[in-house]
Amino acid sequence: MNCDQATLKVGYIVKMFPRFSETFILNEILELERRGVEVTIFSLRKPNEGRFHPQLSDLRAQVHYLDDLDPKRWPAWLGREWTHLEPFAARLWAQIQSAVAGGDSARVDLTLQSAWVAAKAQALGLDHLHAHFASLPSTVAYFAHTITGIPFTFTAHAKDIFVYNLDEHYLRAKLHAAATVITVTEFNRRFLEEQVPTLGKGRIRVIYNGIDLDIFKPAAGVERDSKLILAVGRLVPKKGFPVLLEALAHLAKRGFEFRAVIVGEGSELEALLEVRDALGLTRQVEFAGAKNRDEVVGLMHRAAVMCLPCTVGPDNNQDALPTVLLESLAAGLPIVSTTVSGIPEIVDSEVDGLLVPPDDAHRLSLALARLLGSQDLQGQFAARGRRKAEDRFDLRRSVGTLLGVYRQSGAAQLAKGGPEEQPDREIARAHEG
Repeated sequence: MNCDQATLKVGYIVKMFPRFSETFILNEILELERRGVEVTIFSLRKPNEGRFHPQLSDLRAQVHYLDDLDPKRWPAWLGREWTHLEPFAARLWAQIQSAVAGGDSARVDLTLQSAWVAAKAQALGLDHLHAHFASLPSTVAYFAHTITGIPFTFTAHAKDIFVYNLDEHYLRAKLHAAATVITVTEFNRRFLEEQVPTLGKGRIRVIYNGIDLDIFKPAAGVERDSKLILAVGRLVPKKGFPVLLEALAHLAKRGFEFRAVIVGEGSELEALLEVRDALGLTRQVEFAGAKNRDEVVGLMHRAAVMCLPCTVGPDNNQDALPTVLLESLAAGLPIVSTTVSGIPEIVDSEVDGLLVPPDDAHRLSLALARLLGSQDLQGQFAARGRRKAEDRFDLRRSVGTLLGVYRQSGAAQLAKGGPEEQPDREIARAHEG
């Protein structure tokens, strides 16, 4: 390991890269590269969306795709890396034998793929592995750690902790084994600590996702459309867009003139179009599809308000720290949202935006009407929101904190001298449970 040298080498493990809705991962990696960190990306799947953000062209990191590794032909691709795995062969075979004994073929395949990641990490001289999401990507990092001892961390976000229980994806074991667990809100931290009270103090660090304040900023000389309501997000239940449509119908009945643009793609598009048309909002509400970063910035500069009526889905899925709200603060775009999860950590209601309870279309319509009807309030919220973005959600500051965690975890692992036996027992216990 070279964690005390100037160049830090970090492997990032993600489910799909690049992914249009996960700009926070791309931005994080780009900022690490700007700081001189050498990043290698391991993506479980190849991208299938067909749309990419323009800043992807700035990426220097090499991307390895694990779905190219056919489990049935593992001797071929793992054999090529055996020089780097041979010192850890006993640990690798112990993991495979444990999975076979439990009749878990999926775990066997995942262990082999994780071994390939571990071998690449050794070959490339990586100092650290970091995974985004507490689900499958962090399991790969965890298994690679138990084979080679390379330190790992992971960031827990939303669905990965609110939908799955502690024994799915070995979450309980990973919370104990990671050098540090990172999450994006205090709400998340409290939730995890309540779920696993045996975790030591300080094991979970809150690091907010950061925003590039040079990209998302107020636009001088651009006139806002006082009637334009903007909403940006995937068209999925937790975003609450049916409630937004109902709130807009309330506004229309009260004689408010407005135009709403909803940016995003998702499984609920057809259903939302039907609701829009049934409510008589076909003329006022446009579903604009997916937009890249620069297009969203342009809309933020023209809109009067950003509305994201987040809710808790039927499977307990919910947003943690919606990136679009951070971007809106930075762009000086006033926000109307809900009190779900970590959103009150973004917006202080009545200070730099307005928050209402989730699933309350009437209260949402009142908040929209109040903000649309007062340019003074819009101006106050815009100025305060920008200041908060600078103080709390600066990408450079967030990545600086994250970089400190990576260096510290590497030094701690050197002091420990390798992985303990406890993690493998945790795997077995999670599998049995």
